[in-house]
Amino acid sequence: MKAAPAPVRAPRSSPAPNRERHLAVVDPAARKRERRARMGVRLAVASVVVAVLIVVGFHVMMAEGQLQLDRLNRATAVEQERYEALRLRVANRSAPEAIIERAEDIGMVPATSKRYISAPGLTPEAAAAAGTDGTSSLGRDWEKVKQHLAAQP
Repeated sequence: MKAAPAPVRAPRSSPAPNRERHLAVVDPAARKRERRARMGVRLAVASVVVAVLIVVGFHVMMAEGQLQLDRLNRATAVEQERYEALRLRVANRSAPEAIIERAEDIGMVPATSKRYISAPGLTPEAAAAAGTDGTSSLGRDWEKVKQHLAAQP
């Protein structure tokens, strides 16, 4: 094997020209000022980012709250409709015609005569002592009842 020839260098034509030096002595005070300025910019950017995140968080919380309010409003409307339907059902079942129909369905028959039964309660003597005739009427006793009703909410 043959040895490779040594590289040949080109001769220098002239010495290196005087170039302006790109390195300079740094003033420590200027360096601190620049460091503070960079830190201030970083803090400002971080503050803006944090502020935006806080605003987004509040917006998300408000949106979730609004969704919950919408769900509650829908549930309330459904329950109000159900309540009204149940009230109508009770009113229909409480109607005299419905009561008579149900009574006939279970085998009851209309009475041939009417007979009144007196319930135990206020005797004629106790009614006289109370200053009434034994029958209570809101129209007659309104002034007595009114003072008790006015005190209630």
